[in-house]
Amino acid sequence: MSKEYEVVVVVEVENLEDKKAFDKYLKKEGLKEIEGEEFAYKGVSSTPLFHTRAFLEDTFKKALKKGKSFDSFKMIVQLGENPLEVYKYNKERKSF
Repeated sequence: MSKEYEVVVVVEVENLEDKKAFDKYLKKEGLKEIEGEEFAYKGVSSTPLFHTRAFLEDTFKKALKKGKSFDSFKMIVQLGENPLEVYKYNKERKSF
């Protein structure tokens, strides 16, 4: 049985056109806004770290599409007790 751990994601995004659609998609995928923070989300995972990282990359790529246009995007991720990880989205390659 896999152990559950908390997932916290803090996002830095410039000029996101539709934050409401962005947030709605993240909520649908199990990432809830942290109260009082504009671009911070939390959730719980029981999958291996590698799978959780892949899930987050895919989920935020899709959320960015829902948010329509943006200038730049990066996220800082805390997976349980592991060190912080930083991901920067490359708009030209459409990947992290």
